[in-house]
Amino acid sequence: MEARTDTSFAPSADSTPSPSLAELQKTEGRRTANRKAIVIGAIAAFVVLMLLIGAVVLLMIDPARTANIRDIVIILFAFGSLILSVAIGILLVVLVYRLQELISFLRGELVPTLNSIQSTVNTVRGTTTFVSDNVAKPTIKVASFMAGVQQMAKTANDKVRSRTGDRANGSK
Repeated sequence: MEARTDTSFAPSADSTPSPSLAELQKTEGRRTANRKAIVIGAIAAFVVLMLLIGAVVLLMIDPARTANIRDIVIILFAFGSLILSVAIGILLVVLVYRLQELISFLRGELVPTLNSIQSTVNTVRGTTTFVSDNVAKPTIKVASFMAGVQQMAKTANDKVRSRTGDRANGSK
């Protein structure tokens, strides 16, 4: 007898899905875009570095002009700091005003709502206490009494049956 092997479910070498032409083009497009971004970044870094080196060389050639430029830069930074400080002050005033509006809203709208909710909770608490005292407890008492009566009747019935069964069998 020959052993037969079924190879219909075995994966073959050419059964792996190959990427489509569109997927290959997308991947190649991404690679090209990444290369372009790296080249542009490198060129920009080189240009900035050259400008800094040129500025340092020019400033070293003429110390008087360097002092003037330094003074102008200091004045511009001081002016920028002044404008930034005024803007921060204005934003701080606006923030305090908005905070005051929020506090007034909370006092005017939220506190009465919370008081109303508290009143509702108290009403529900009272209602549940009333229902518990006047409906649930009496119902439970009646149900337990009825269960006791039922158990007593069942026990009495079982005793009566056992006695009548004993009489029917001829024994006392």
